[in-house]
Amino acid sequence: MSTISRRLLLQGAASAAALTTELSFAGPGRARATETITAVEWGDPYIDQMKKLAAKQSDVEINWQLHAGGAMAILPKIKAGWPHPGINLLSGWDPSWQAVAREGWAEPVTLEKVPNLADIPQKLLVKDNAGNIVNIPRTISSVYWFYREDTTPFEITKIDDLLDPRLAGKVCFPATSLSSNLQMLALALHKGGDERNMEPGWDFVKQLAKSGNIGRVASADTDIMNSISSGETCVSFAGGTNPTSLARNFKIRHLSKMAKQSGFRTFLYQEGWCVLKGGNTAAAFKFANFAIAPENNTEFNRDISGIPVNVKSKTDPAVQHMVFNNEEMEQFVYIPDWAYITEQADAWNKRWEQEIVPLL
Repeated sequence: MSTISRRLLLQGAASAAALTTELSFAGPGRARATETITAVEWGDPYIDQMKKLAAKQSDVEINWQLHAGGAMAILPKIKAGWPHPGINLLSGWDPSWQAVAREGWAEPVTLEKVPNLADIPQKLLVKDNAGNIVNIPRTISSVYWFYREDTTPFEITKIDDLLDPRLAGKVCFPATSLSSNLQMLALALHKGGDERNMEPGWDFVKQLAKSGNIGRVASADTDIMNSISSGETCVSFAGGTNPTSLARNFKIRHLSKMAKQSGFRTFLYQEGWCVLKGGNTAAAFKFANFAIAPENNTEFNRDISGIPVNVKSKTDPAVQHMVFNNEEMEQFVYIPDWAYITEQADAWNKRWEQEIVPLL
């Protein structure tokens, strides 16, 4: 999710156009690959680990671009440039694929093009209205609440604790453009709503904003990482890569397996790629297939603190707080209507700016 995470919604073409373009990973003395693609990736640790993985092959050279903010922010740029988006391989997650499928941007994914897809659970595959697969999964993760135990003044056990005066300025709250506004959906669920009835969530966030407990509004995963690691804030909501990475250096309490009455719901999701039409699709499929091979999928997910999608890969014990059996899925996990959420993105962003920002 963006680190973490991961981890978003349509903010306008101007923001999306601010993508940071990086040079190819090919270094001096390296033989130039026969095929070149442009790929969009998240920042650290994703980009570093993907470059490391890409360096293990020589068939495809990659010009890297970075997402500017959340994964959904790039969609206006693609739409504005269509049918020549200038991107071959696009990283994203569940909400991204709903939008891509709706727009008809994806080159259909088949076993012939991506043979390693045979080792990925069919439930992870997203299809458009014509029945074509649009995504190539690479990671399973989750979005949840967490806090840093050594800088939090008391043990947080329920979502209403976010309003406690002892957390003045200590909450890092993601803007609606990050994590597809799942943070507010968690609040709505706790107060009796859901993605189609978000009013309880909006009411809670208004109380939180008025309380003065929000010390940082995050518009990117790096905002969360920096704020929590610096001690500026101590509690937040993010894709599992972020808190899991932070736990390597700080004492982090993952609130991913809390009783429903606590209000701390966990949202399971998958990340991966989509090959966009109109470019060097063959090379894009070739690299994606290479990257989801068992050993490569294991290595990449170990380094980003994710769960591999390839059934032949191995899961790092460090991410067990994001692994759920059937009983735990019922207790702790909520799977939202991703298609509906993507349709509400613009309206939720506008409402955030109009109703919440003035209270901060």
